[in-house]
Amino acid sequence: MCRATRPSKAKIGGCLSLLQSWARFHFPFLRPRVDHPYTFPLITRWNHPTSYARLPTSLEDIRLLLDQQSETHFQWTPYEDSTIRAVISYEYLQNPNVWHVKVTLINYVTVEMHQSDRVLRQFGCRQPIPVAPEVFDDQHKIDLRQLHTDWPRF
Repeated sequence: MCRATRPSKAKIGGCLSLLQSWARFHFPFLRPRVDHPYTFPLITRWNHPTSYARLPTSLEDIRLLLDQQSETHFQWTPYEDSTIRAVISYEYLQNPNVWHVKVTLINYVTVEMHQSDRVLRQFGCRQPIPVAPEVFDDQHKIDLRQLHTDWPRF
């Protein structure tokens, strides 16, 4: 997904279910209706029947809807909601410094950087102007399906 942030890109790859879940928490005007309580991990909220009534389906309509929104229409700190916090284990909430860790995410054969410094505002932290996203062109060439590789050592 790091290369997808470039304006010239028309396609995206990577952990799209994580991106989709993030978007549904932050863009209430694009969120399908779900009549199911929150559970942890939060991404499982979208595994239940949903209603897409009155939501745009074409890319052009979605872009238009996004362009028409003001800053007040975005939910910048969705995880402050008490119903969401109630299902998150205390161990994740006791040390907010962990939220700022920059680590690699490995999703099947895709390696991406979890750049928490780019999403601090959603956790109620001060959001500096982010630097350019890290690009892992060399890591994107690695195929994790190689059978006889000692991956922890690699």
